[in-house]
Amino acid sequence: MPLSDDAYCDRSRRVIARLAKEVVCETHGIAHSELLDAPRGGSRLALARQTAAYLAHVVGQLTLNEIAACFNKSRTTISHACISIEDRRDSPIFDLELEYMEKRLRERIADFRRGFSNRKKPLDPADIFSRPR
Repeated sequence: MPLSDDAYCDRSRRVIARLAKEVVCETHGIAHSELLDAPRGGSRLALARQTAAYLAHVVGQLTLNEIAACFNKSRTTISHACISIEDRRDSPIFDLELEYMEKRLRERIADFRRGFSNRKKPLDPADIFSRPR
């Protein structure tokens, strides 16, 4: 289902962006709050933020403007992040790691959408993150 047809489109975008951030944080062993709180935080955190933005764009199918709003960044910053991550895919190790994160994010988005379509009441984002994995 295209995201634009979703009854809760804005909430879906925010959840997809959050799921992308969580997948990256889990893969890199970074606290979610650390990823969000530090305005810069060094190259390790910058790479993690860029990767999350890239995943939200490629896997989550969010536009650069939608990602920018979810990440509190400018559209050009998100564009730069996606270009940087795409350039890093030349490294076989980085590419494998990214494929792993893409797969995890696809699974989580599918879980989210299944839960979303089976509900009669509006979805509370806390429900998604409290379910056992």
